[in-house]
Amino acid sequence: MIEYPKGEKVYRDPYATLNRTRHLLEDLPGVASNVRRIWFDGLYVPETDESILATVKSCNNLTFASLPWTTLRHGTASEWAAVLGNDRAQPLRSLEFLSLNLSQKQHEAACKVPDQHPLDSCLVNFQNLRRLKLFGDTTFLAVNDADLKAIARTATGLEELQITCISTVTIEGVMAIVRSSQKTLRMLEHAPRSMDGFWHPHPGSMTDNEHLCTLLTRCPKLEDLSISLPSVCAELFEAKTRLRWRGDCQVRALHLCGHEHSNPIRDRARIAHSLRHLLAAARNLSRAQASSMFPVELNVELFYADCIFEPHASAVHGDFQFAEEVSRGAWPNPWEKAVSRKGPYGSTGLYEKNDEETVFARVGEAEFLRGIEAGFVAVA
Repeated sequence: MIEYPKGEKVYRDPYATLNRTRHLLEDLPGVASNVRRIWFDGLYVPETDESILATVKSCNNLTFASLPWTTLRHGTASEWAAVLGNDRAQPLRSLEFLSLNLSQKQHEAACKVPDQHPLDSCLVNFQNLRRLKLFGDTTFLAVNDADLKAIARTATGLEELQITCISTVTIEGVMAIVRSSQKTLRMLEHAPRSMDGFWHPHPGSMTDNEHLCTLLTRCPKLEDLSISLPSVCAELFEAKTRLRWRGDCQVRALHLCGHEHSNPIRDRARIAHSLRHLLAAARNLSRAQASSMFPVELNVELFYADCIFEPHASAVHGDFQFAEEVSRGAWPNPWEKAVSRKGPYGSTGLYEKNDEETVFARVGEAEFLRGIEAGFVAVA
């Protein structure tokens, strides 16, 4: 509409809101002292890391912080000591690290700043932290087992540990935290890629070959459990002292303990025996929790061999089309087969409601074990 338009290029600071927040809290300590929770999202470049750490430092009574994982790489030991606030009357209690894949421009900018390795310093102490959460995957200096082992040196009082949708942390890093906070841990969640159903990254293995099933039962305050293990056996649900597990307990496993190298056909009788023992132990624990002096509901779901096991219902959900073809219709018995309301993505049902996801069926536990022993179902 304007025949001869005129104008000038105007620069707009993309991080103006962050910087204004930083200056507000630095200039007005009375305002900063009333901040209890703080969350930063979408800020992953070096200049924002500096402002984020400075903003958090100003909040003397902060108890919850959700930060980009890049701050763990670009922050110095003294900056992280200030974030944790162990010298304050109200130290940080809950800490979250959010990760994602950076754009090419963000990646180039982040690579120009050296990793400060703050976790290597004795100044960084997680002794007062009660909750730690890692969420999201990234290809740039991702949080890994070495970081968790460094945190575990001082994180002796954690009550909640959540590690979800991240493939760079294995069971070894998780168990380092579990050991250090064994007496206080109440909730443990380790789902490397929960959004991908059965197709989780390999949970890893322990270098010292420690039996994890027994170790997990030695957490006296553990109530909420969702974990991915390299192998599982009945000892996970059998303990000399009473377990306090309640609610929905999900266990994802690649193998049965002792059968990591078993042949699914040659050793099918032994595999079926171990699986039967495992399911019976889980079922007995659910019944014991329901009939205890202070009854609680415990529903165990076991994700193993691309199937979902519900011990409390003596049911198995899975895709049994190949087994039906191998048995030429002899397995499963028609009266044992029913439509499943579950799918590869667990209790939430079928993913995206497409034809490929409607193949899951439900069979009885005894019928599934019969299929293993007959060689129609191959598991290991």
